[in-house]
Amino acid sequence: MLNDWSFVLAVAIMATATFASRIAGPILMSRVTWTAKTERFLQGLAVSVISALVASQLMTSDERNIVAVVVAVLVMLFSQSVVWAMFAGMIAAAAAPFIAPI
Repeated sequence: MLNDWSFVLAVAIMATATFASRIAGPILMSRVTWTAKTERFLQGLAVSVISALVASQLMTSDERNIVAVVVAVLVMLFSQSVVWAMFAGMIAAAAAPFIAPI
């Protein structure tokens, strides 16, 4: 376990890194020329990161999480709305113990 000073130092380092990346992002992006390939990459980046996180969690999760992801995917396919899909997945995960207790 971290002592108090180690914790403060870790938080300070993370805060500095976060602040530096938030400042460096706009500065770097103003100097980079955007190509169509770069724009396609940046548009798909968020979806690929979320997909990777969900896939890695599904490898070690229980049935409740798998059902929640399946519900979210189905809602996404039919509604074409990420917000409704996330909402449906959260509702499915929260309601699963009440519907089919394990």
